[in-house]
Amino acid sequence: MDIIEAMNMMRRLESLPEIHSAADKAVIQTIHAYFSELYETEIHDKSVMESGNDDSEYLSRAIAEKTAIHKKYWCNPALFYVPCSISGEPRHDWSLINNIEIFRNDDDDNQLFIFSAKYPYSWGGISNRVYVLKAVDGELKIEHSFM
Repeated sequence: MDIIEAMNMMRRLESLPEIHSAADKAVIQTIHAYFSELYETEIHDKSVMESGNDDSEYLSRAIAEKTAIHKKYWCNPALFYVPCSISGEPRHDWSLINNIEIFRNDDDDNQLFIFSAKYPYSWGGISNRVYVLKAVDGELKIEHSFM
C-alpha cells in the first residue's frame, strides 16, 4: 500500500460515522415510505371490510394498488412477496414501529442492509419486522422480509 492509498483509507475510516448515519437514514426513509403507502391502502381495506359489502371490484383495484407499491420498493421478483389479498387489520402503521435497529455489511460493491423493528399485534403479541435491503441502481430496494 502506498502513501496515497493509506491516506485515502484513513479519510474513509474518519468519515465512517457520517457514512453510516446517512445510510441508516436512507434505510429508515425507504421503509417508512413503503409503510406509509401501504398503510393508506390498508385503511381503505379496513373500511370496506367493516362495511360488509362484497365488492370484488374493490378487491381487484386494491390488490393492483398494493402490487404497484410493491414494484416501487421491492427488487425481489418472487411471487411469494407480491400482495394478493386485503385485510381488515392494517399491518403497516409506522406509528406502531419501535426499537429500530439497522445493520449493514459495509461492502461498497454489494451494499446490504437489515432493518429490524418491533411491531405490536392488535391482540397483544409482538412481531419482529425484519427487511433486507440492497442498493440497486443507486436506490435502496427491499429484497426479503421476515416476520
